[in-house]
Amino acid sequence: MTSSPIGSGRLSSLDGLRGIAALIVVAHHASLLVPGISAAYLDPAHGPAAGSVAWWFTFTPLKLLTAGPEAVIVFFVLSGFVLTLPLLSGRPFDWMAYYPRRIVRIGLPTLCSLVFAAALALLVPQQINHAMSSWVASTSVPDLSVATFIHQIDPTAGNYPLNNPLWSIYWEVAFSMMLPLFVGLAIWTRRIWPLVLAAASLAVFLGVAAGAGGFHYLPPFFVGVLAAVVLPGIRRVGATISGWRAGWLVWLLVVVISALLLVAHWMVPDGAVSVALVALQPLAALGLLICCLEWRPLAGLLSHQPFRWTGKVSFSLYLVHVPIIVALSYALSAWGPIRVGLLAVPLALITAAVFYQLVEKRSHGLSKFFGSRISAAVRQSAPTAPTAPAAAPAAPAAPIDDAERLPTSGRG
Repeated sequence: MTSSPIGSGRLSSLDGLRGIAALIVVAHHASLLVPGISAAYLDPAHGPAAGSVAWWFTFTPLKLLTAGPEAVIVFFVLSGFVLTLPLLSGRPFDWMAYYPRRIVRIGLPTLCSLVFAAALALLVPQQINHAMSSWVASTSVPDLSVATFIHQIDPTAGNYPLNNPLWSIYWEVAFSMMLPLFVGLAIWTRRIWPLVLAAASLAVFLGVAAGAGGFHYLPPFFVGVLAAVVLPGIRRVGATISGWRAGWLVWLLVVVISALLLVAHWMVPDGAVSVALVALQPLAALGLLICCLEWRPLAGLLSHQPFRWTGKVSFSLYLVHVPIIVALSYALSAWGPIRVGLLAVPLALITAAVFYQLVEKRSHGLSKFFGSRISAAVRQSAPTAPTAPAAAPAAPAAPIDDAERLPTSGRG
């Protein structure tokens, strides 16, 4: 079973990829309960000792199991890809419905997740102590106030201790608002796509080196947009490789190389080489996306219900898991980080399922209602055009449901 053809609905194998990436994000934040792993991000000079279990899960290919920031790049490439596909269907696209729908679709669950996080912070006081990892300390709100809560709603705040993965919402919204620019640029440059991909990697390199978030995080979205624009070519190449006798080996090598490239920067000394490897992460994410679309065994595996279900609730999982992990680390501090992390993962999945039903699923309906009302109001207020000769009925507007499915994000 392969992924669904374009225009027939969701690409089920990409749901599976999103689900796996979401679980990796959860595992990443659970692993940050361990002081040594947390220090590798926030205080590298005091990172895990060489040869320790924490070292093996940080500086070897085992990092793939907890590669949260790297999973963010996969999500960003996925977001660019799936938001672009409806625009290429050849049917009119209702932009006046898209923008309000996108804002409600992202904003309402995010606001509810902050209310959830605040409730947990009030229920379980977050009094920082020396036994906590540096990540827990940086993701705690000892004195929650109305002003603190209001600050967390600001998408430009830059720091979100109440629910720290929300940093990526800023980039999701920024890209969503710039979608026409990204798609137009990708269509304009599609014939020189190798140079464009190289330019995107260069932009990431400059962004990481200079600490410029826009250069670091927006190019992965563009890589996904470009992939959607050149998808017919990707399909042709994929069919050719799959037709080879050793095609399975080629696909396997692409999967392995792409996955390792995502975390390769952990395995080299700090410096220009490490930054260059980070700059190649969007290309690694693109490699995984293509394999999930075109390699039939992998697409079939990821299309199975457990992976698809996790992908369906992935945005809810992203929104609720960190407040749960932090609350449990305080409530059960005597348990130790390993046992707290093992309890937090299934509890986060259960909570995500409930949050999806109560909040995210209902936000879908509200966003559709709000978008249609705004679009209708704009059309009614527009000046009436002169009567023109009768023409053939216009094709219905392209559905934007696929564009409303938000890949999750998260980082430490």
